Amino acid sequence: MQKIISQYFDKFSTMSEASHNAVLEIAEKEGIEMNSIIVATSFCFDELNHHPVKMNLPSPSGTFIMGGLAGYPFVGEIGLTAFSDHIPDGGAALFIFGSHIGISRTGEVGKIRRVGQHRHTNTCGALMMVQQHVLSTSIHQIDPVDYSEFQPEFLALRLLPKAEEIRNSEVPILKTTHLVYNEIEKEILALIRNHPDFLNRYPVYILGGIIINTDETLPNYFSQKVFRKVG
Repeated sequence: MQKIISQYFDKFSTMSEASHNAVLEIAEKEGIEMNSIIVATSFCFDELNHHPVKMNLPSPSGTFIMGGLAGYPFVGEIGLTAFSDHIPDGGAALFIFGSHIGISRTGEVGKIRRVGQHRHTNTCGALMMVQQHVLSTSIHQIDPVDYSEFQPEFLALRLLPKAEEIRNSEVPILKTTHLVYNEIEKEILALIRNHPDFLNRYPVYILGGIIINTDETLPNYFSQKVFRKVG
């Protein structure tokens, strides 16, 4: 599986390894216990990104979920304010975030086989539909009555300036996944920096990258793009 993934990502590890290493480094740098570090995630709502075995995140008390469609932090400022009240006294916060894409055992990008299925299905299927929308001519104003359109239309409008770049790429859904990651990272940083009280009260770290979903019971992998303290 790793040989297949290496065709598309230069550096990667399991999601478990990346997240545990980050928590260990934060604990050492800040001189705190690992269980004093609370994790907020901004992943797509796909069950693969929240599967305890495939992800194995270092969060024994659970995670605060910020992500909506494709992993964008749609909880916004209200969600961040709520999360800030959950951090243990003397602890720290770690935001783990990113877009996701499937790679099957056969090397098919954007497809995986889930447990209990005999066929391969899309992941991120929601982002594939957004991409199809972006590459069409049907971008339209969001109907305020139909809340179901908010998240996909929002992402479509963010990606629209990159439509030709996506269309001309060798693997369009891989390009779209990276572009959405950029939007997620920008928004996470903006949310954190717009709340200086949050930064003044606690050490805040970010760990961002592309989650690589794999077939059945294989682990999720992670191509890390950023890990650092915000401040």
